[in-house]
Amino acid sequence: MSVVLRPAAACGLLALALALTACGSATTGAGAPEGPAPAVPAAAPPGGYAAQEALESARVVGEYRTYAERQIYDAIAKTAKFVDAIKKGDVKRAKALYGPSRLGWESVEPVVEAFPEIDVRVDSREADLGQGEEWTGWHRLEKALWRAPETLAREAAYGDTLLVDLSRLRAMLPKAEITVASMATGAKELLDEVAVGKVTGEEEAFSHTDLWDFKGNVDGAHEVYRLLRPMVVRRDARLTATLDTEFADMRALLARHARGEGFVAYTDLSKEQVKELSDGLNALAEPLARLAAVISG
Repeated sequence: MSVVLRPAAACGLLALALALTACGSATTGAGAPEGPAPAVPAAAPPGGYAAQEALESARVVGEYRTYAERQIYDAIAKTAKFVDAIKKGDVKRAKALYGPSRLGWESVEPVVEAFPEIDVRVDSREADLGQGEEWTGWHRLEKALWRAPETLAREAAYGDTLLVDLSRLRAMLPKAEITVASMATGAKELLDEVAVGKVTGEEEAFSHTDLWDFKGNVDGAHEVYRLLRPMVVRRDARLTATLDTEFADMRALLARHARGEGFVAYTDLSKEQVKELSDGLNALAEPLARLAAVISG
């Protein structure tokens, strides 16, 4: 059953966001287990495949919409704890909560990009800004925490702004147009974002928590594949076998850099380890690029 999103109530945003933890998080720490792939539906009678696939597509889209909504719930709940630590001046705790707070957002970026105004306000880096644009969102708080913690008292207001923007996104998500084709394309976009823009370490320039972002992007792409897999296996069993292997290898590679409930700093990786990650992403991205064509074919 799809989660129904409602606008934020009049009570304090922080209290509301903290209360959302009762809904349950879809993401956990660096080594969170995933559920099994959906079973392949029983064969349809002759002439009934088109109707069966239309029903299956509707079910898959509904399940993915619920997943996206839960990821944003998770981001709000964890960001509320992150903002609370900032307001209390607890720099160590705020730093520990920063990476996890972004995990849900990173896993569904192709969906949230349907709302560009919020995307810019929540996730822009300083270098992305045009002249005269106000900088808001996670990365402003990231810079304050790692570069100028003495400014946190006045920067804390941007934490409230971040929660407002995430709550607005939560209310708008039901309007996002989602199809099985857009899901497949979005999965490839998630991998491209890591391989092109994040493997350089430029995304988390101050915190170096890039491996949290890697995990969110890879997990989000894997969830799309998990939901589409029964459709793919009927059309291209060889592609399914390849993607099963490449996703397992990529996630195992990320797990090597896990420490406790998080990850090592990206700057702690050697050049060889960064190249290994890049090669793994490229090996997964190539077959994943064929997913949309198989689903649409």
